Amino acid sequence: MQPVTPYVTAAEFTAHPTYLDLDDLRVGIPSTEAQVAELTNILLMASGFADGHCNQPLAAHQVKVETTGAIDRDGNLVIFPTHRPVRSVEAVAYGLFPNMSTVTDPVYRVDRNQTIRVQVGGRGAVRGRVDVNLTYTAGWVSTLLTADAGPGATTLTVADPTGILPGASYRLWEPGSEETVTVSPSYVPPTTTAPPTATAVPLAAPTAYAHTTGSGWSGMPPDMRLAVVNYAISQLMRPDTASEDSYPDTSLSSGIRKDDSRKDGSGLVREAERLLNQFARRM
Repeated sequence: MQPVTPYVTAAEFTAHPTYLDLDDLRVGIPSTEAQVAELTNILLMASGFADGHCNQPLAAHQVKVETTGAIDRDGNLVIFPTHRPVRSVEAVAYGLFPNMSTVTDPVYRVDRNQTIRVQVGGRGAVRGRVDVNLTYTAGWVSTLLTADAGPGATTLTVADPTGILPGASYRLWEPGSEETVTVSPSYVPPTTTAPPTATAVPLAAPTAYAHTTGSGWSGMPPDMRLAVVNYAISQLMRPDTASEDSYPDTSLSSGIRKDDSRKDGSGLVREAERLLNQFARRM
């Protein structure tokens, strides 16, 4: 499963202080749109790198899995999810295959993102291992706005509502108009579709700024996004010289790195990996 949209948009990356020339990624093509498209491709690859390092898609996505679980003495079905963090549980069926019982409107709890407990009976229920069909949503929200919105907007339309939850807060990273928005408690997440269906999301409070189509709406932690930025930079770097430094007056300047073998950006790759390690799924 490859990212459909990059976890950091081209506009957000361009606003980052990279000191890189991004106007000639496609040599000899004067079109701004072509340059932005190529930068978006690089950011998609960087997002895919993050997914690969963490052994799962990081963007919010629905998981359907056939697995096994156990019923404990309190009548809870205990399941170990393969993708994390778990945002919601949509469907559960359990039993001895093929005789499965469907749980209607499952009541569940997620313990430390390690286990899902679904109530299927009371204390004294028959204990033991069972087959499980489980549908749940995992990962961090990463989507785009599909419509312009003025300041004071009470609703924003997103391309993919997967993982967006009522009462949760998300970051709009549009350069110059950055702000955090909170989803209205009255919001009811729609049924997940493939491909995703654009959805109007009501807000708990009006926006402070205007926002444009294509801007990012994200629930990803800053370290995760910075890892994508660092990896993308590493793919765009050229070897430095003392007279032409891509990172002047910083800890990455050629004066510091001139005797370092990492002039090709491999140090940034290692830093991206370090940032991602905290989110990686252990196999």
